[in-house]
Amino acid sequence: MQGKRRAATAALTVVLALGAAGCGAADAPSDAAPVPPRPAGTGPLTKDVVRADVDGAVRAAGAPSGDPEWAAMGDRDPAGCTVAYKGFAAKEAPADLARYEALRDELGKRAWRLTGEPSRRERDGEVHSVVQVLKQRGWSMVVEFRAGVEEGEGEIAARAYEDACVKKSGRLETPAG
Repeated sequence: MQGKRRAATAALTVVLALGAAGCGAADAPSDAAPVPPRPAGTGPLTKDVVRADVDGAVRAAGAPSGDPEWAAMGDRDPAGCTVAYKGFAAKEAPADLARYEALRDELGKRAWRLTGEPSRRERDGEVHSVVQVLKQRGWSMVVEFRAGVEEGEGEIAARAYEDACVKKSGRLETPAG
């Protein structure tokens, strides 16, 4: 009796799984609603998604445009584990502490979690540099601000590393730890 019940349960499970996967759905009406995209913050976090997070956060924060050489560093990474951004101060988009904080906050809106306390260095009562590590679903990101020697010469950077990729490539740790 239990054997028949298990077989019936297994058969029902297969039928339900096939139906959920769309197998045998030829009889379904063609005007059926499309499957909605995965909810935000779920599923795999790909390099393209991380790049979109960084690029979108940079724009929303009003941070300087990224240096193409820095962006290409991620593409040149032989293991393919890295996304890189670095923006240098420009008249239309300063690389200052306020833009850094706005970038960090924008990344937070994209589900990047702050880890630990930021490392802040001050000189003559002014913040000279800040480094903060953020994490999200198997990725670590180091976001930093560095003031320039002269006023208006700062830089803001974000470097993201896929943790499993870094480990697999033989690097023991990401620069984020």
